[in-house]
Amino acid sequence: MKLQEGVHLHFIPTEKFTTNSIKIRFAAPMKKDTVAGRVLVANILEIANADYPTSLAFRRRLAELYGARFSSSISRRGQVHFIDLTISFIREEHLLDEDSLTEKILTFLKAILFKPLAQKNAFDQHVFDIEKKNLISYLESEIEDNFYHADKELNSLFYQDSNMKIPRVATKELVEKETASTVYKAYKDMLSLDKIDIFVAGQVDQNMVVDFFKVCPLTFRNPKLVLEYQQDFSIITKEKVERKEAKQSVLEMAYHLQVLYNDVNYPALLVFNSLFGSSAHSKLFVNLREKEGLAYTIGSSIHIFSGMLRIYAGIDKNQRLKTLQLIRQQWSDMRSGYFTDEDLELSKKMLMNAATLAQDRMSTLIEQTYNHSIYGEDDLSYDKWIKSVKLVSREEVMSVAKLMKLQAIYFMEGTG
Repeated sequence: MKLQEGVHLHFIPTEKFTTNSIKIRFAAPMKKDTVAGRVLVANILEIANADYPTSLAFRRRLAELYGARFSSSISRRGQVHFIDLTISFIREEHLLDEDSLTEKILTFLKAILFKPLAQKNAFDQHVFDIEKKNLISYLESEIEDNFYHADKELNSLFYQDSNMKIPRVATKELVEKETASTVYKAYKDMLSLDKIDIFVAGQVDQNMVVDFFKVCPLTFRNPKLVLEYQQDFSIITKEKVERKEAKQSVLEMAYHLQVLYNDVNYPALLVFNSLFGSSAHSKLFVNLREKEGLAYTIGSSIHIFSGMLRIYAGIDKNQRLKTLQLIRQQWSDMRSGYFTDEDLELSKKMLMNAATLAQDRMSTLIEQTYNHSIYGEDDLSYDKWIKSVKLVSREEVMSVAKLMKLQAIYFMEGTG
């Protein structure tokens, strides 16, 4: 349901769960100069507002709402930055009194969205200082994580667009530049410029919810969003080696993907990834970790909305060349079809089982609804997706393997 141009309300009626969930998704182009402010907005809205000006008052009100849970999260899809605000609360038929819990939840959400703890176009300085310090501390701890650091460096090598190199939670340097005023502006921009999708899942009075959001001060907006990023293939493979004080070394590789989400080859790509590196029976795990003992950890992951397949391995610094050689050999085997029918069927079965289990999560239903709102009838339903995975052939797996090209190699040599 369109509430306003760029503002949509989605109902997901279901009796699967004892709780209801409301998720408000703010979507805007991923940009270096806005990402830090948006992350800080998400953090501030999660702890205080004018009606509940302290974290204690905020959490106490959630407890009064029969233990409702509120959280914010940050993600990205292609060249789009998402801020999600989610509140989950018990369904009213499980309550003893007759009061409308949904109405109280909506009132609480209204305070979060439209009554910020701010004055003179700036967030409360005390709250802002705390959240800025917390975010910087978090980013400093992430930098010390060797795999986080390797991921960040590989992204810098792989992506041609400068905004794609920026982590979804920003960087320490970007956060340090923000002030209570600049972050308040980011909040106002989110309300007035972002594409907003509101998901209401469970059993609620839909008329009440519609009436509530119709009177919210959300005006016309039409942001240009690119949800699927794919860059041109380069004949140059970029490499970087650096030394860092650590006991373990990290090797990461990035391959260019020609397959995008909802592409006809997407199911085959998922099966390929399971066979190659994302499962316990995959070639990387069995041959490099179990047989050769080269890696403490190893695997592969698909970044389908960003055009990348990532390989990661924690290894001894002296095993870099041998590990690279064997990874390339496993890749060559996949292209040539050197995998068993049993492993092929096991991969498909594991993917289908995981998809089936995911249907019992509220978050899955919300994401499926969002995807359907983007792709319409072209989006595969759960049943069609299961069928498409089941029909993936050996030849299709070999074919998608041939579509990928190595673009970047990063090696962090541990010197500890």
